[in-house]
Amino acid sequence: MEKGDLYEFLKIDTTSAKGKGEEGAKFLVDYMTDHGIEARLIRHKAVNPYVVGELNVGAERTLLVYNHYDVQPVEPLDKWNTDPFNPTEKEGKIYARGVADDKGSLIARLQSIFELKKEGKLKVNLKFIYEGVEEIGSPNIEDFLEDYKDQLRSDYVLWEGAGRGPDNSPEIVLGVKGLLYVEVRDKTPKDLHSMYAPIVRNPAWELVNFLNSLRSDGKVNLKGFYDRVRWLTEEEARLMKGVKQEMESSLSQSVPENFMRKLVEEPTCNIAGLYAGYIGEGSKTVIPSYAFAKIDFRLVPDQDPEEVLKSLLSVIPQQFEVKVWGKVKPYRTSLKSEIASALISSARRTYNVDPSVLPNSPGTGPMEAFARILNNNQIADGVGVDNSSSNIHSFNEWIHVEDYLLAQRWMRELLLELGNMP
Repeated sequence: MEKGDLYEFLKIDTTSAKGKGEEGAKFLVDYMTDHGIEARLIRHKAVNPYVVGELNVGAERTLLVYNHYDVQPVEPLDKWNTDPFNPTEKEGKIYARGVADDKGSLIARLQSIFELKKEGKLKVNLKFIYEGVEEIGSPNIEDFLEDYKDQLRSDYVLWEGAGRGPDNSPEIVLGVKGLLYVEVRDKTPKDLHSMYAPIVRNPAWELVNFLNSLRSDGKVNLKGFYDRVRWLTEEEARLMKGVKQEMESSLSQSVPENFMRKLVEEPTCNIAGLYAGYIGEGSKTVIPSYAFAKIDFRLVPDQDPEEVLKSLLSVIPQQFEVKVWGKVKPYRTSLKSEIASALISSARRTYNVDPSVLPNSPGTGPMEAFARILNNNQIADGVGVDNSSSNIHSFNEWIHVEDYLLAQRWMRELLLELGNMP
């Protein structure tokens, strides 16, 4: 189908971290309205407005399509080989900011819907929610869902768009990891000469000792941390695909043989940032008065970030200050769900291979909020345009033209599948 509409969308700077996105939201409303979909802006509390839409064809079932139209900052610009907001096609690839995450999937899906509507073959009702602040953490998404849950009720939810996995097969993702992100700080009244080390407290050493106590042999030491982990079944593990060589090439590091299972199944404790003392050129013999670390815990079903935080607070030294930056619950849709079945069978027909099915992503998103507030446990990700080398969030972001066209076909097959379910 026509790529010109995609290119026009890609030209619009929707960098939410810089407060940009209004023009992109208006483009979507006009684009949907011009093709017979009821669409409008809802400004709510976010920096950028939400776009919501509906296409009712009188069917028994309704699919809610979620995407985001905002993008990550493009800097450093000197690392781009092309203008990030002037889409460039060469050697079968499209280069632009947002083409893989998430504008390409958004437009590819819409174009398939337009086509089926025009042909009179659309047998499932559609609702749409396009977010403009996903790249800055979806602030207020739960408030928005609570305020508009009656308008967003549906039987299924299609998430933002998983494309091809590391083995080049289509990827389907049935959930997300949760998150607890905290910052811990320790301080004393002032920096001191390091000759006082035998008799005074050093915040850097205290922080290092605390961080070291959190993990041993790769396992998190918090009390009860693993008690509620829902370990994968053998069937869930078997349906995941991954190519060790491809992953090692992507990460520039070696990975274990069971890297896919570890990525999906294991909860983690990660030091995301660390600072203390003198870090300038040369030497300065000082006992720092200040040290802090940023720590993120990736959580799996059925862990609860509130419970993990409570366990963490019970072992944090009393003199430390703690700031919580984020809490997101994990979520996983059943492999036996109708949406999973429809995505798997439609992917096979589109790509002529078995898809890779991840019970949950190694990353985080607000799936659990959608499931809980909208009372919908049929949520899954697929029908995307990206691949494992698309440089999402980095410079020279790109997709294959072929994958854009295949995503359109996959969306068509998925809609036909849902419309024909008994």
